[in-house]
Amino acid sequence: MLQRVVRLAVAGTIVLSAIAAGAADPAPGLPGKLRVLVAADEMPEIFSFEEKGQPGLERELIEGFCRIQGLKLEIVPVRDFDQIIPMLLRGEGDVITGIVNTEARRRTVAFTSEVLPVRHLAVTRRPTPAATRPEDLRTLRVGVIPGTSWERATVEAGVPKAKRVAFRDADALLAGLRAGQVDAIVMPLLDYALASKRDPALAAGAFIGSSLSGALAVRPDDGRLLEALNGYLQGMRQARHALMFKYLSEEALSLIALARRE
Repeated sequence: MLQRVVRLAVAGTIVLSAIAAGAADPAPGLPGKLRVLVAADEMPEIFSFEEKGQPGLERELIEGFCRIQGLKLEIVPVRDFDQIIPMLLRGEGDVITGIVNTEARRRTVAFTSEVLPVRHLAVTRRPTPAATRPEDLRTLRVGVIPGTSWERATVEAGVPKAKRVAFRDADALLAGLRAGQVDAIVMPLLDYALASKRDPALAAGAFIGSSLSGALAVRPDDGRLLEALNGYLQGMRQARHALMFKYLSEEALSLIALARRE
């Protein structure tokens, strides 16, 4: 099995390198520069802000797209995630990465096909027991980030407003959990798997809500960019699987498989 994974990862890297080598002039209807809005607290395995080292899964995908389309990449970190869609609509960026495709958001932005699967789960920190049922969260202080799918999943789990504690971003949220300011949080399983590498005391509990998709988002009237991104993602399907093996832990991959079975 390990040899198969290694071969797949190598194949994906070769595909990405081949695409990257084929840079062209900007395609008709696309901007010469692609401004990418990224949550400033995004984990580096997903999108790194460093120019050296591994770029992260989504950044590696975006860089490949820019190269084959002949676009200059400009990264725009966004500190307050609830402002990321308004920034896109105001024209302060061209595409959002790391955003969950939800019905409410589809009323204001256009989403590409899936980049990564998303499933939320309850997370506590030992010695606090794991929340093994969604209803267990209702008596706990639960940290949320306003404007995110994390907050929406918390609300859908039935956590009353009086029990929800707002934090600015994921770093502050996890720090609040460590400090005992909250008893639990709700986060996507990939974020949990990556965060648990840094804090082994984190404990996964029940899945919250249904399976969703993490995707890229553009303005509704930016049809040419949406078409180009979807075409690129379709052609990169196998390479995206290879990138998941490259950047995600075995626990993350196991959780994805478990979430898909439920």
